[in-house]
Amino acid sequence: MKLVFMLLSRLPLAVLYALGRALGWLLFNLFQVRGAVVSDNLKRVFAQLDEPARRRLWRDYHRQVMDVGMEVIKGFSLPAEQLRERVQLAGFEPVLADIAAGRSVMLVTAHHCNWEWLLLRLTESLPCPVDALYKPLQPAGVERAFLAMRSRFGGRMVPAKDVLSKILANREHPRVIALVADQVPLSAVNKIWLRFLGQDTAFYAGTEEMSRALQLPVYFLAMQRLSRGRYRVSAELLGRPGDGSQLPKEMTKRYARRLEAHVLAYPADWFWGHRRWKLKKPLYGK
Repeated sequence: MKLVFMLLSRLPLAVLYALGRALGWLLFNLFQVRGAVVSDNLKRVFAQLDEPARRRLWRDYHRQVMDVGMEVIKGFSLPAEQLRERVQLAGFEPVLADIAAGRSVMLVTAHHCNWEWLLLRLTESLPCPVDALYKPLQPAGVERAFLAMRSRFGGRMVPAKDVLSKILANREHPRVIALVADQVPLSAVNKIWLRFLGQDTAFYAGTEEMSRALQLPVYFLAMQRLSRGRYRVSAELLGRPGDGSQLPKEMTKRYARRLEAHVLAYPADWFWGHRRWKLKKPLYGK
C-alpha cells in the first residue's frame, strides 16, 4: 500500500487534483457516499440557510475534501521546502518561547483544512520532538503507510491509549504534544458534554486531563485555506497553568468555542462526512 501511495504522490499536484475531481463526482454524485451524513450535519448546523445555499455548501465541501485527499497523497513525497512554502506558520513565537524555556506544550487542532500537511509542517520545523496522538487505521497496510508518511520528518506517532506513559517517560526534555481533538469519544469512559454548533456534543476529556497532569500550556492551531494547496496556520493560546484554564471542563470549553468560531467562519473546510452527533447526551450527562 505504501508503494501505491508513493507512486501516486509523484504525480504533479494539478494531475492529482484532476483525478480527485473525477473521483469525487463518482463518489458523491453518482454513488452518494456519506451523502446523507453530510446533508444531515449541514441541515442541523445551518438550519437558517435555504436549500440552495446548503447545496452550495455541500458542493464546496466535497470539492475541498477531495482536494485535501489528493494533497494527503502528495504528502508521501512532498519536499520540505515546498511544504514550508505551502503551509505558513503565524503567531508561533509564544510556542517557541515556551520550548526555549524548557517547557513542553500541547497543540490542539481539528479536522479542518489539511491536518496531515499541518503535522508534517510541525515535525519539519519545530525545534523539539513532536508526539502526535492517533488512532490506528484499518486495514493494516493503510496503517503502516500512513505511519511512514506522518513520521517522514521525525514525528513520533503515539497511540492515544499510551500517551501519558510515553510522555511521562520523556518529560525531562521539552516536546510538543499534538492532537486532533474534535473526534467522537465513542469508547471513552469520561466524556465532556457541551453545546457546540447548536448541538449537544461529546468531547474527549483527554486534552484537559493531559494538560492538567503534565502542567502544559495549550495552544489552538487554526488552519485557514489561502488558495488551492496553500494554507496559513495561526497558533493561539487557549490557556496555561495558573490562569484558571485547568478548572474542570474549562479547557474543553475554550477549545470548543474557538473551534466553533473557526468552523462557522470557514464551513466548507471542516470534515462534515463523519457522524459527529451519533452519541446522545444522557439525561444526567455532564
